[in-house]
Amino acid sequence: MVGDKSNCGRENITRLQFTSKRASKSHTLNQIDTQSIRNRGYQIIRDFGVNVTEFEYVFDRISKGKLYHSERIGSICHQYSVEVDSENFSQQMRTGGFHTDFMFQATPPEYIALLCLETDPRHPFYGRNQIVPMSALLNRLKTGFDLSIEDILQHHLPYHFANGQHFSVPLLHKANGDFQFKFHQHLVADSLSQGLKKDRTTEAYLAQLHAAMIDVAEDVCLESGDLLIVSNYHALHRRSECSVSFDDKNNVWQSRKMASLRFNI
Repeated sequence: MVGDKSNCGRENITRLQFTSKRASKSHTLNQIDTQSIRNRGYQIIRDFGVNVTEFEYVFDRISKGKLYHSERIGSICHQYSVEVDSENFSQQMRTGGFHTDFMFQATPPEYIALLCLETDPRHPFYGRNQIVPMSALLNRLKTGFDLSIEDILQHHLPYHFANGQHFSVPLLHKANGDFQFKFHQHLVADSLSQGLKKDRTTEAYLAQLHAAMIDVAEDVCLESGDLLIVSNYHALHRRSECSVSFDDKNNVWQSRKMASLRFNI
């Protein structure tokens, strides 16, 4: 059964004025609600359109050119679809882990824009986005597990990579006088499973984090042409399990298709 927190509280939804030219609607989007995004963790823009060139242009204008270029992707805007088998987290069918984008950069991007190009074949039950606002998570960790902000700042999580690099980073850190998230659930879980010695304390802590995140996460259902803007500092996000469907007529697998970019303001 779909939870009551789905689709997404109505206070933070903007619907662009209707026009028959779906690909040209986005000229009406000139700014985003940064205060609401900080407080709630996200903003939804309905009926933005599916023109990816315009998507990049609009956010280049809104951010005044502060778009992030990904060396791994080789571009600013990343277009991708869920695949039957993929090493890329964003393209896997399994449920994603709650995370921060580009968390190992010295200064990760402030915002993520996610544009739905095609919905999941089993939409709206599969292929949802899930957002964890900072204030709700910190409150639940305190009330549910008696974890204070100081506890969270001091509890470092392990990140071990195949190239031999090791990092130890807390879920929460302070930058320029402001609390920010830095976290990747799947990477921490993988690092713990690869350890030669079991770290029961960190495993228990990760389980507490996951329980609190699932409890306060808000489900977002995007239709084709809908846009989701997420705070990369004050929220964690993930994508729920996705499905695929085989098109016998065209002999191809159909799946959820997205475009994403990151930016500052």
